[in-house]
Amino acid sequence: MHHGRPFSQQLFTKMLSNNPEFKTLLLLHSRDRREKSLAKELANLPGILNGLERKIAVEKESIAIATQELKGMETLNNSLETEITSIGEQVARQKNKQLEVKKNEEYQALENEIASLLTTQSEKEDEQIAVLLQIDDARETARIAEEKISLRVVDLEKQRSELLEREKELKQDLQAIAVEISASRGEVETPMLEVYDRTKKILTNPPYVAPIEDQKCSGCNLRVSNDVISSVLVEQKITQCDQCGRIVYVER
Repeated sequence: MHHGRPFSQQLFTKMLSNNPEFKTLLLLHSRDRREKSLAKELANLPGILNGLERKIAVEKESIAIATQELKGMETLNNSLETEITSIGEQVARQKNKQLEVKKNEEYQALENEIASLLTTQSEKEDEQIAVLLQIDDARETARIAEEKISLRVVDLEKQRSELLEREKELKQDLQAIAVEISASRGEVETPMLEVYDRTKKILTNPPYVAPIEDQKCSGCNLRVSNDVISSVLVEQKITQCDQCGRIVYVER
């Protein structure tokens, strides 16, 4: 082997990547990566679902607040209506008393009381008009809020339903890939499998097997030594990157 010069094309015809045993390792690696990806997605789902639940709760609370405000005003209007009716009844009673009194002082006292009641009644009627206008505004606000928010809630609940369905799919896929991984492990030669398993323990995340590109390990993007290149191309044996420890090979 001549360091620093391109390797002869003949060497590439006997690549480790073309070795049937090594191909079984690549298949196992592919399945392990898929399992890791599926497991990560599944682990992230509860957080996403909780976030959606909070959004749904906030949106529904917004509808409740708008509706509650309207109900509060309607209750106030009913209270004012009751007061106005009550004052009207008091005025009627006092006027009836006026028909029965003999003395001027008593008549005048009732007259003053009636005038006071009518003033209060007028104030309450003005207050009721203001409340009725507020009710109209609140009703429109509540209607718009309910329409818009309800649509958002429907959309969020649809997302939640889709995520729950995805959760089921992920669990099924993980069960299926576990069976495939078990089958793959049975096909990989023991020495090769032992190196692979050790590599997996060393590295936090895949890839555990990476092709060499431009004399760099594509797993860590660092240049590998000429000894590593020689081991992969000439000796055709399982070789690990001398930078990150990944199993490396050349694709051809």
